[in-house]
Amino acid sequence: MIKIVITADNHLGKYYKKLLPERLQERRKRLRNVFEEVVNYAIEEKADIFIHAGDLFDSSTPRNQDLTFIAREFSKMVKNNIKIYAIGGNHDAPNMLESDSYPIRIFEEAGLIKTFSSQSTISYEIFEKDNISILVSGLSHDPRKKGKIDPLEKNVIVPPDFPKENNLFKILILHYSFEKFAHPKAQEPQVSTNTLYDLPFDLYILGHLHEQNTYRFANKHVIIPGSTERFDFGEENLKPGFYLLTIEKGRINYEHIELNVQPMKNLEIKLTEIPQKEPTNSIIERIIKNSHKDLLLKCKLVGEIPLSMYQSINFSKILEAGINSNFLFDLDTQNLRIKGEEINTLPAPELSVDKNLEIITKKYIEEVPEDREIILEALKWIKEELKSREIIL
Repeated sequence: MIKIVITADNHLGKYYKKLLPERLQERRKRLRNVFEEVVNYAIEEKADIFIHAGDLFDSSTPRNQDLTFIAREFSKMVKNNIKIYAIGGNHDAPNMLESDSYPIRIFEEAGLIKTFSSQSTISYEIFEKDNISILVSGLSHDPRKKGKIDPLEKNVIVPPDFPKENNLFKILILHYSFEKFAHPKAQEPQVSTNTLYDLPFDLYILGHLHEQNTYRFANKHVIIPGSTERFDFGEENLKPGFYLLTIEKGRINYEHIELNVQPMKNLEIKLTEIPQKEPTNSIIERIIKNSHKDLLLKCKLVGEIPLSMYQSINFSKILEAGINSNFLFDLDTQNLRIKGEEINTLPAPELSVDKNLEIITKKYIEEVPEDREIILEALKWIKEELKSREIIL
């Protein structure tokens, strides 16, 4: 038997502009923690292979903290005799097309993993155990592919020496949307079943879509591992996790392993159901009732209300209450209307120049802690310069 752990879309280092620096740091730590859970599972299950289908990082220039963390986790698996295969995704794919520019190539150069960096030419490696042979190959995401096209159609180069034996189980790792599960309005590259049918593989592993799924057609299989966290509002019903694939003589089995991740919720408050007298407190009561300190909460204020009611709502107070009661709080007012006219902008909490500078400084120190002294010196210089120009801090 050969055991394979399959993951994708971990988005390590993801930035949330609405998170305070200390909470952003905690959120990023949680993203690393769930990835570590996947690695520990692979070790405990004595997996033979670990497959990563792209978007390990949320950026093509990952932070040193995340690079160091991944080096440690990959080393743990190598020490436990787990072979690691990986490709680049659309988030961690660089704009340039040189294969060496993918962040995951660092770990290949260190001898920890095998990557498939080409976007069109198939390369492969054959893994053998217990008289079972499997072929593992992959194509990294191609940033040149735009719009609703099939990125593989007429663009995959299969080498002349590609094995054709029927008893060799063949896997192709990709990072694209799949037409069977893509959003109907999505304008992005989508792999078609027709193309997959014509290619010489038995199993296709597709990163990119955050909702886990499987599909079978003819004698071929598609596994979409999904993400290991909920990242954006709208994903509150996702069940983040990864797959365990087992291959035995003549058959394969796969099981989705769910992860315990940070809760996410969308809350809709219809202002037509809120009393016009003291609406701010009524809104805050609803928010707090649906809040807790670990929650990622998005509150949508909807409805058409009189101008007098709109003017009496203290949006700053609502934001403050939501932020204090949740891990992350987002106030959505796109569907809020004043009777007879549109709302172009809503009042935002007013921060002094000094407060804004402090927030920005904390952000940069968190991003580049080794430059802390330089950043603080720059902040001091900016404040002195603003004072000299009589700008109120």
